[in-house]
Amino acid sequence: MKREPQVAVGSAIHRLLFLMPMMLLVGLLLQSCAGEVYKLGLISGLSGGNADSGEAGRNGALLAVEEANRMGGVKGRNIDLLIRDDGHNRIMAITAAQDLVNQRVEAIIGAFSTTMTEAVMTVAEPAGMLVFTPTSSALQLVGKEDNLFRLCSSTTENAKDYADFMVRRRDYSTTTIAFDLQNYSFSQNWVAEFEKAYSRLGGEIKAQSSFNSLVLTGYNALVDELLAPEPEAVLLVANSVDVARLAQQIRKVDTSTPIIAVEWAGTQQLIELGGKAVEGVEVLQIFDKFGTQERFLRFIDEYRKRFKIEPNFSGVIAYETVQVILEAEKNRRQGESLKEAILRNSPYQGLQQEFIINEYGDTRRDSSFVIIRNQKFEKSPL
Repeated sequence: MKREPQVAVGSAIHRLLFLMPMMLLVGLLLQSCAGEVYKLGLISGLSGGNADSGEAGRNGALLAVEEANRMGGVKGRNIDLLIRDDGHNRIMAITAAQDLVNQRVEAIIGAFSTTMTEAVMTVAEPAGMLVFTPTSSALQLVGKEDNLFRLCSSTTENAKDYADFMVRRRDYSTTTIAFDLQNYSFSQNWVAEFEKAYSRLGGEIKAQSSFNSLVLTGYNALVDELLAPEPEAVLLVANSVDVARLAQQIRKVDTSTPIIAVEWAGTQQLIELGGKAVEGVEVLQIFDKFGTQERFLRFIDEYRKRFKIEPNFSGVIAYETVQVILEAEKNRRQGESLKEAILRNSPYQGLQQEFIINEYGDTRRDSSFVIIRNQKFEKSPL
């Protein structure tokens, strides 16, 4: 009877010695998991003529990541957003994409223009890396079996909305168009899709003029080409900087012909740079700037506090893009790829509307038109 405790103690020590290596291994694994981060990459035009859109996209994504980290990250992992500038330069975009692939990010958010997104995909697709573009919309990116997710409507859908707006709501049966070759993949595709939709509704494009904002030294000849046919409206397919400059030149010689700007230009910078010349300019927005949804108003408030500026479409969609990725990751099943989880979890609830990501990674969104009045955007009248 007196020896039983010794046997029990000996057995306990034996079991402890047996379990200690396993316990140590588990502890090391837990420590490793606790220090692991969930890396997302972002490629955006933070310099160059399209920087207002690129900076807003970065801000929206950063805000979403910061909010998620305050809530515990994703599955206990802190989220790290690796931000790279494409400078609206193809070589810079490719270099940025390769760097993020080497960093083993979970996915790349961006780029924010079609031309830059195409450059990113030359690296990401062979590497099997998922790319989520908040704003690239050209038709060549649509309906493809690849690793690209588009979180905005296509140029076909937007161009149809423009044609319908100009013919049915504004009765502009003739127009002239100027489009920027700097983002050729988008601009050329957009004009082609608009021309089809506009002509089906009885509209006539009296002149098309292309320009390259990187080498253009003056706008006088371009403006003459746009106004010579005496169109009922002028349509500008360019970023906010060049639309503002063109509008200023147009208003020097013509104070009444309506100006319509492509959705690409619909940022606060258009107003700041254009001044009085952009009064009355109408542009499509892929979100409702005047929405009253609780989630949207909370986002607007947080964005203003964080960045001291109003968000534009790039900021809104980039914020939602991060939320889509993190929601799918949280609901990801064992053995399931992130791409499979993204598709399975669709539809998603955005800040203002529910949207579906189809089997090709494409999205369709509701849109609305706004007009610039008294140096601010207002809802376009019916």
